[in-house]
Amino acid sequence: MMKLYALSCVFLVCCLYANPARSEPDAPPLFEQHSLLELGMKIDFDSLCRPRDTPDCDYSASEISYMDGDEERIIPVEVRIRGGWRALKSNCDIPLLFIRFPDQDTEGTPFAGQSMLPLTTHCGRAKLTDGGMTSAKYASYEQYLLKEYLAYRLYEELTDTSLRVRLAKMSYKIPGKGGRARVNYAFFTEHFKSLAERQHAELLPRESFDHKALDTQAADRVALFEFMIGNSDWSLVRQRNAILLLTENGKQIPVPFDLDMSGLVNAPYAGPPPSLPIDEVTERYYLGYCHPDIDWDNLFSDFLSRQNSLVSQVDEIDGLYKRERRSAKRYLESFFDILQNPELRNAKIIEGCQAWPPQAVDHMAPEVLGR
Repeated sequence: MMKLYALSCVFLVCCLYANPARSEPDAPPLFEQHSLLELGMKIDFDSLCRPRDTPDCDYSASEISYMDGDEERIIPVEVRIRGGWRALKSNCDIPLLFIRFPDQDTEGTPFAGQSMLPLTTHCGRAKLTDGGMTSAKYASYEQYLLKEYLAYRLYEELTDTSLRVRLAKMSYKIPGKGGRARVNYAFFTEHFKSLAERQHAELLPRESFDHKALDTQAADRVALFEFMIGNSDWSLVRQRNAILLLTENGKQIPVPFDLDMSGLVNAPYAGPPPSLPIDEVTERYYLGYCHPDIDWDNLFSDFLSRQNSLVSQVDEIDGLYKRERRSAKRYLESFFDILQNPELRNAKIIEGCQAWPPQAVDHMAPEVLGR
């Protein structure tokens, strides 16, 4: 009996060492799910350096807070304004940001492993008064933001070689303004370098485009996606609103970003480049190339096979108004109407593709834009 008891004790000790008491599990990685984040941020936007007004803007101290059960957790961060048009005070009260995270303070949080992230805000123009914010313009700008977030989700549905996004409800707490806060949607975008690492690829610098190395199948997918969402504010040659990843086999894969100028979003500040023969941002214009290896049937079939999953993404977006959902679905369905009609897809896509090889000057070149 004593021998059996001793053996039992040994077995128990071994089990304890083999299965030590586990702490609470860490939060899932930021981009591994699409549930809404609810965050607070202490920030005074009026005090931030605007890069379009002042060169060499530096980061400013801030903090992000969130509730972890009943406990509020605070992460010290640094922020800097980013973006072009949306960096101007005259255009955006709440501009786009870069957020830098210190490694030692993110362990066990949704931001674990992140060093710097772009945050896309709703922008907006309205006044904060003692009686509260005038909400009409902010509400409409939030809808534009949510539709841009939708556009990223659509490209995620098409390929894993895409920038991941995570939606958040941000409560912007202004220091020295009492308890008042602006609460608006925003979304985080995966860092370019994180995407490159995930794809076992190298992030190429600007002016690296080489049509001989271009993965033409990936480029065709980007071009048809941009056509689907009605975006003409991009260029592979100029790497405008598109990055290039260099794969291990020497191929350049393009990845789109900054999708707010698309017809799907239909923001009031958006418009097509003046060099294109379209008048409205909601008009589609195909900017893909007529390279010799293009397989139109497979390209169209791939998108058509995903029609239901792509259109259903609209209903997955928190905060979209019913009328905006209906509008987004109609816009996407009109794209699939083109693909299903041989005459339309021939006229709008196949006959409209751009000359190959690509020219150094395209529709987004400064000399064409008159800049």
